[in-house]
Amino acid sequence: MLLDETHMYLVPDYYEHFSCKMGACRSACCEGWPISFSLEDYYHLMSQECSPELRRKLDTALHIKLSPTPDAYAEIAPRFDGACPMRMEDGRCALHAEMGEGALSYVCRLYPRGVRMDNGFECSCANSCEAVLELLFSRDEPIEFVTRELTFDLPRQALPAFRFETLGKEQEIRLWLIRHMQNQTLPMPQRLMAMGHALAALDEALAAHDEHQLERLLRGQRRIRPLQPRELTQGHLELGLRFAAGLIGLLDERSDSIRAYGEDALAYFDGSFERYTKARDHFEAVLPKWDIWFEHMLVNHMYFARFPFQDRPVSLPDEFIALCAVFAMLRFLGIGHMREKTDPAAFVDVAAAVFRLVDHTAFDRYAAGMMKELGCDDRERIHDLISL
Repeated sequence: MLLDETHMYLVPDYYEHFSCKMGACRSACCEGWPISFSLEDYYHLMSQECSPELRRKLDTALHIKLSPTPDAYAEIAPRFDGACPMRMEDGRCALHAEMGEGALSYVCRLYPRGVRMDNGFECSCANSCEAVLELLFSRDEPIEFVTRELTFDLPRQALPAFRFETLGKEQEIRLWLIRHMQNQTLPMPQRLMAMGHALAALDEALAAHDEHQLERLLRGQRRIRPLQPRELTQGHLELGLRFAAGLIGLLDERSDSIRAYGEDALAYFDGSFERYTKARDHFEAVLPKWDIWFEHMLVNHMYFARFPFQDRPVSLPDEFIALCAVFAMLRFLGIGHMREKTDPAAFVDVAAAVFRLVDHTAFDRYAAGMMKELGCDDRERIHDLISL
């Protein structure tokens, strides 16, 4: 059953400025993914009149899933080249163009918006949408969060499969961690390490069900162990490069989203620290605000994914490792792809591809396991990885 409800949502301040690029997208959101339809959406669509040409497309592309559920009853499968068969030559959706927004599945109606209603009302947009990234990269100031009245027409959401102890402070905790990521007095690798220390202290307080300690953390009254300066030698950075290459190699085997970017970067660097440093210097020269862009991407991802309490059985220490893996992927693939480019749009494309992997799969569930498999499973090795 679809719910047409209005609530006050906490949203990032860019939210009201987002608009779809329609056919102007370089990489369409439907590319490479089956488009899921609920039972209600499916029968609503099949009962509508449409042109013979669109009906032929639907008859060949839309089919009931092998194991249908009310929320995921049917799907439009991508073509052999990964494109959605509903996508027209001008980039627009044939369903939307001919029949209007109401003919779309709720997945297409909402994307890239993520609506969360089970533990407070939150809404944001996914980094996997290039229009969202372009909006984030057009600003220098930190993302703020504001309350807006929003109405959504969407199915009743299922209850989370996993419950985490948050002592009733989930949203406060998330915003507290986001403030760590927005601490511009520290370089990005040090912000991530500070985040790791904050998560360790948080894990301790939550495991002990200690409301007093949690309040002291959130109010800044409990001192978190300060970061110890650590000299990074070339050996440390070469090890970090090896970890990053290993991670990309493992992901290339599992994901179409980043495979082309990954294979290209791995072939070019081929373990050469000299090639990497040269490409890194070029990357930071042509994208002088790269650290601000990374801050915006990670903050937006943390809010969209409800970090660190995603609906997956992942511990807080492993959530930290997964976040570091996201940062490392963005750096490694971005530096590799931009090595001979100067157009920021090229980085937008590779970053969107990374988040198509991160946001549309169970990446956060298996990222820590892959990092541990590579031997990158303690603070020092993680510091090597994110300092590249």
